Amino acid sequence: MRVSARLTGLAVRALAESMDVHTMIQLARRLIHNYDLFERTGFPRNISIPNKDAARQIVGDMKDEELFLDFIIHLVRIRESGFRGRKYRIPYLREILIEINNSGLVYDKVQMKFFEDSSIVTTKNWGVLREQEEYIFTFLRLDIVQSSRFVRNHNPEEVEKTYSDIRRMVQEACEKRNGRIWNWEGDGVLVAFHFSGRNTNAVLSAMEILHGLYVYNLMRGGAEDAVRVRMAVDSGHCEFRHRFDEIDNDTLKKLEAVESYNTNPDSVTVSSNVYMYLDHLIVDQLARLTEYSNPPYYSYELRWER
Repeated sequence: MRVSARLTGLAVRALAESMDVHTMIQLARRLIHNYDLFERTGFPRNISIPNKDAARQIVGDMKDEELFLDFIIHLVRIRESGFRGRKYRIPYLREILIEINNSGLVYDKVQMKFFEDSSIVTTKNWGVLREQEEYIFTFLRLDIVQSSRFVRNHNPEEVEKTYSDIRRMVQEACEKRNGRIWNWEGDGVLVAFHFSGRNTNAVLSAMEILHGLYVYNLMRGGAEDAVRVRMAVDSGHCEFRHRFDEIDNDTLKKLEAVESYNTNPDSVTVSSNVYMYLDHLIVDQLARLTEYSNPPYYSYELRWER
């Protein structure tokens, strides 16, 4: 994000008015290893650095190192939990958070992270994830079943419209739950979820897509011309890359295998490490796949009571 002059000024004042220079240095070293304030400011080591000069240098360094948001998160933690056994009152913190929010980022109190407000802007990294750093994600993979046959049996305009409708369906279901489309290629899509509630959000998105597609198929003419999909949901560690083709990840490979070979059309397969975090109301809608023993997998599909 772009750090405005007003935001910089508020951060400098918050730091200078809440702690001494020694504490500022210890805080800076949480983010920049072996941080040396004297070296960076040019002050002789036998002279005390004024609070405001120290704060201005530290905030500027955090901006230059693209660590400004992490620094603000540390200030929030210090206000709530203290630092090195001492409580600190951090002035202007409310104003800082409002300013950041006005720039399009929202603070997640559960995970203590910032992420994009999707009503303002939507990018693959939620505006905050760093290239080549590893994070925990929950992934939703969708594949259109027998897409080549569908393409053969319909004219290009209808194929383009149908695929566009499905993409919009996926996008609406996932983005309103803070998911991000990482890759859409041909007949398949991969969506990533990262912040609090990521497992629930991924599964609910998959369910909504399945329901929406059922209604969509009815409107298109029913079973004979239905567009059918398979979906799978799993979670794990993965490096973030802006270029999807640069990602080489075991979680994604496993997810693709489960979706391709072990998921029935018109259903969602959920891994055990996602299942364990779901609310019982969702769990009650899932059935264990008996063909899997270790680890167990669970399935959701549309069912009608007789």
